[in-house]
Amino acid sequence: MNTTKLAVKTVGEVEKLTGIPRRKIKYFIERGIFIPSVKSESGYWLYSDLDVEQLQVIALCKALDWPDGTLKTMLTGPASLRLDELDRQICRLSEKTRLSENRLLAARYLRGRLVAGGARPLDQLCREVTAILDGGLPVLERLLKNTVSGGNDHEMQTMRD
Repeated sequence: MNTTKLAVKTVGEVEKLTGIPRRKIKYFIERGIFIPSVKSESGYWLYSDLDVEQLQVIALCKALDWPDGTLKTMLTGPASLRLDELDRQICRLSEKTRLSENRLLAARYLRGRLVAGGARPLDQLCREVTAILDGGLPVLERLLKNTVSGGNDHEMQTMRD
């Protein structure tokens, strides 16, 4: 392709323009997520305005923790498929959030149990923490009602926060 008729940018110019590091651009190319439209006579990739826009979409999707395998759909798929993929990503992020919240609850519960001391067997404590990881807040509340004298609401609130 004749690069003199097409306005193109070098990777350095694209990096300055978009803030996307060269190593990330190289990663996208190596993984086949993105292929620039032009190569110079000396073998360097050159980037058109459309290439720059596509890189910005990819960078945005990656910032939203998008799996690499679905990025092509976001770049080239019809609008309906892009919306479907966006809905799936929202579900993936919601699940990750739920799991992170459960981990936080479990860590606070474990800390509370360790601070409280007592003769709770380690295997029982591990089962309780695992149950919180799987079931989240409802499991934590049930455990606290069973283990905190009189269902101490203050301690339950502290572990939730």
